[in-house]
Amino acid sequence: MTALWIHVPGQDPVPVRGEVRLTFGRGSGNDIVIPDPSISRSHAALECHGGAVVLVDLGSRNGSRVNGLRIQGPQAVGAGDEIRLGKVRLHLEAEGPVPVQIEEAPLSPGSAYAVRVDRLRDLRSGPAAASGSAHWQEALAIVHELSLDLLRNASLDLMLWGLLDRLFAFLQPGRGAVLMQDAEGRLCQVAARSSSHGRDFQVALSRTMVEAALERHEAMLVNDPLRDPKLGRAPSLIRSGVTTLMTVPLEYEAQVVGLVYLDADARRSPFTEADLQFVASLGHLAAAKIQAVRLAEEVARNRDLEKELAIARQIQVRILPDHMPDLDGFELFGANEACRQVSGDLYGHWPGPDGRLWLALADVSGKGLGPGLLMATFQAYVQAWSETCADPGALALKLSLALSRKTTPNRFITAFLALLDPVSGLIAFTNAGHNPALLLRPDGGCEDLGAQGFPLAMFAGQPYGRDQRVLQPGELLCLYTDGISEALDAEGREFGPEGLETVLRAQAGADLETLHRAVCEALERHTHGSPLADDRTLLLVRRRG
Repeated sequence: MTALWIHVPGQDPVPVRGEVRLTFGRGSGNDIVIPDPSISRSHAALECHGGAVVLVDLGSRNGSRVNGLRIQGPQAVGAGDEIRLGKVRLHLEAEGPVPVQIEEAPLSPGSAYAVRVDRLRDLRSGPAAASGSAHWQEALAIVHELSLDLLRNASLDLMLWGLLDRLFAFLQPGRGAVLMQDAEGRLCQVAARSSSHGRDFQVALSRTMVEAALERHEAMLVNDPLRDPKLGRAPSLIRSGVTTLMTVPLEYEAQVVGLVYLDADARRSPFTEADLQFVASLGHLAAAKIQAVRLAEEVARNRDLEKELAIARQIQVRILPDHMPDLDGFELFGANEACRQVSGDLYGHWPGPDGRLWLALADVSGKGLGPGLLMATFQAYVQAWSETCADPGALALKLSLALSRKTTPNRFITAFLALLDPVSGLIAFTNAGHNPALLLRPDGGCEDLGAQGFPLAMFAGQPYGRDQRVLQPGELLCLYTDGISEALDAEGREFGPEGLETVLRAQAGADLETLHRAVCEALERHTHGSPLADDRTLLLVRRRG
């Protein structure tokens, strides 16, 4: 099984590997404590057995969701899935680069020379200038060479290896490494070199030195570390026989992106404060290049992504109906509002056999471009099969089999498929794991039309049931996605099917477009205008009286 990390807002990532059970909740007895009022004291658990990872809700008040879908039992999860416990969103990601080993080996007072790195960088003053030797003229030449290198369009990897090579040529350490912080703030080794083992060297650092570099922006020089009563107990130092070492932040404009580590054994004389100043100057140039490259990459990614998403949304809008058909004796209305540029919801209509009309509303698990593409595939299949299929259960089975071959195991589609006969008013339907549809009657009654099977592509080959009703004059069928029913107010309360029914009842005599507008206004009041957390889609069918 690929190792996973669970990312909880405001906390360090936690590995999910081996045979393990991690519990989540507000209570202090949980493995991962989340102090949020929407979280129950004992909310949920991640269980890892036999290479599979499943999420289990422990009877929480506000429920647990995977990729937006509330779970009813154990739910398999994997890399890329979003888990929502109450109002808190967690993410599962595949394990990335191996973090640097950080040892609990504090320094004794006075055993190290430490100074803020921004005071070291000017080679015209300080220890380097005081030496006045030709050696430091060579140092200035190296700084000049690196400055020219940074103007060229070289990759960061090549630049960092070049930095390390220059440091080895000039300072002749025994070992050295360049470490960078990844997107999660972990310190990872990106370049390393050893005079005895070449590039096969994995650094281990004292937490004191790491915190000095990353948090206080301090360069640190330690000579005779093995004589330090605390640092000298570090296993990596004992094994290596290091007698002199330094750490220097890669810092530019008050932002640290990593650090440089150098050490040597007794065959080299101890590093000096001038050496530390030289490394700080080169590190400053490298950090400037790193930040410039990252900023340019981020701007380019965002620009390209915005273009791609805009095109994808244009395509998706063309897939959605630009209007609902005119059907004698019936009113039809549909609308979709995406929480991102590309929606994972879909509604539509397609011609069925013998003058009947297929109607569908569906919701892909997850959000963004991937679910949007899967929804386009769903639409294409329905369009291809609608005119020859007269059974919603059979259509659901064909869709589930076909979609399971086009997606990953953690992706599925909840859907409500309905075949309407406008002559008799008979509507045959299959609810594939979707929210219960509301059938509102003029006398004040309301019936929930629940599921006849699992979501599409969840259990391919599993047959689907079907049901049917004859729509009577004045009856209204309302299909909706959970972006409507699960919209939260400031206290974490859902709008719910009850809220939707209340609005539809209050506007019972209005046309369907006015009904939709009333639902939108009620949601706006309920959420106090908060940004959409999920796509919202509504499909209304009413038989005229």
